[in-house]
Amino acid sequence: MSAASLAWIHRLALLVHIAGVVVWMGAVAYYRLILQPAIKTAGLERTARYALLVAIKARLRRVVGLSIVAIVASGLVNARLRGLLGGGTADDFTRRVFFWKMIVVGLLVLIFLFALPALRRVRTGAVRGRLFNLIHVLVLVLGAAATAGGILLAR
Repeated sequence: MSAASLAWIHRLALLVHIAGVVVWMGAVAYYRLILQPAIKTAGLERTARYALLVAIKARLRRVVGLSIVAIVASGLVNARLRGLLGGGTADDFTRRVFFWKMIVVGLLVLIFLFALPALRRVRTGAVRGRLFNLIHVLVLVLGAAATAGGILLAR
């Protein structure tokens, strides 16, 4: 494949990667910082509020799940093209940043796959709510760390 073709593939993969991150982190921030507080202050009855939140969470899970697939696929393409996979020629600093970013991304994916579904087993509503909020704050912090790693890798 020509260098120009590889450059366009890299640009396209980078666009998909950034769009996926914006969707994922944007959904978490929007839900936690805007939507959830607005619903609480809207004066909806508890059952109506619960039904609305369940529907929103289900929709967000599908959207975020698709964005995670896009992020992982485009990230693998980018890593391969940048010499981070398959015995490439990336320098030691870049390889270390990539390694730590993969740990953070792995944690984020594990949280998505296991932590949020496990909250359904928590019977006490107040405890479940606190854990839900804590998990989302953790996701935002880890997302910021992964973004910082991505910025360092873009140099």
